[in-house]
This record gives sequence, structure tokens and C-alpha cells, in this order.
Amino acid sequence: TIPLAATIATDAIFHAHFSEDRKKTFFHSSSYTANPIACAAALANVEIWRDEPVAERIAVLSARQAAGLQRFRDNPYFTDCRTTGTIAALDLRTGSAGYLAEIGPKLRAFFLERGLLVRPLGNVLYLLPPYCITSDELDGLYDAIEEAGERFGSRP
Repeated sequence: TIPLAATIATDAIFHAHFSEDRKKTFFHSSSYTANPIACAAALANVEIWRDEPVAERIAVLSARQAAGLQRFRDNPYFTDCRTTGTIAALDLRTGSAGYLAEIGPKLRAFFLERGLLVRPLGNVLYLLPPYCITSDELDGLYDAIEEAGERFGSRP
């Protein structure tokens, strides 16, 4: 990854500092400012958002995540299925819970073996798929989560 930082200000703040007078300089910046490779990547990203139906993809993915988690609501191995936008999370029922539960590294290895990047924080699985994920790929992710529940989960 290549870091990039930007400073965003209101028009009033911008115009208060827009001057040839160096005493009016807005001295806040970041060590990640103006990296040419990062700026090129950011510009390409802006062009994608401008030229492709990204907002529509986000809406479709949000709906798919909400629908996809329905299959886990009655699954005895999972609890607290939730979504916000394109992000989904669910808790695997295990002997220990929370972000530091020892199951986390085992789940990470389980998903990596299947070529999936899932963010397990302890027994909590976070799903943050890219906006370009296909329905088949998302179904494969849900299938793997179901398999993880059967392998590592505990019934209530």
C-alpha cells in the first residue's frame, strides 16, 4: 500500500490562508502529502468513481450483504449478525468471545487457506468486500463462513 494524506478545509479556512504572504500559510500538512505514485492512484480512483457506476455497485453490495447474512440468523453457530452499508459482521459462538479470543488466528488461517481475506477479531468476523466482488464470489465467502461455523463453532 502507498499512504496518501489530504487536508480538507471549509472555503472560509481556505480563503483565509490563500495568499502570497507566507505569514498566512496554513502550516498543517502530513508526511504523506504529494507522493506522486499515491497521487496518481488517488486520481485513478477519482476517475473510476466519476466514470463507473460505483454508487450503484455499493447499493447492490449493501443489499447482497444484508440478504447474505440472513442465512446465518438461524444458524446455531452464529449470533449478532449485522450490517452497515457494505460492511457485515457476525459473531461465531465459541468458548471465549471478544476481539482477543484465541479463535481469531485459527479463523484467519482457515479463510486464507481458501483464498479469502476475512478480518476475524477474535470470534467476530468482519466482511469488507471490494465493490467489484461478484455474486459468485460473495456466495463462496458465505459458504466458507458456514463451513467455519461447523468446524469451529459451539452450539448455544
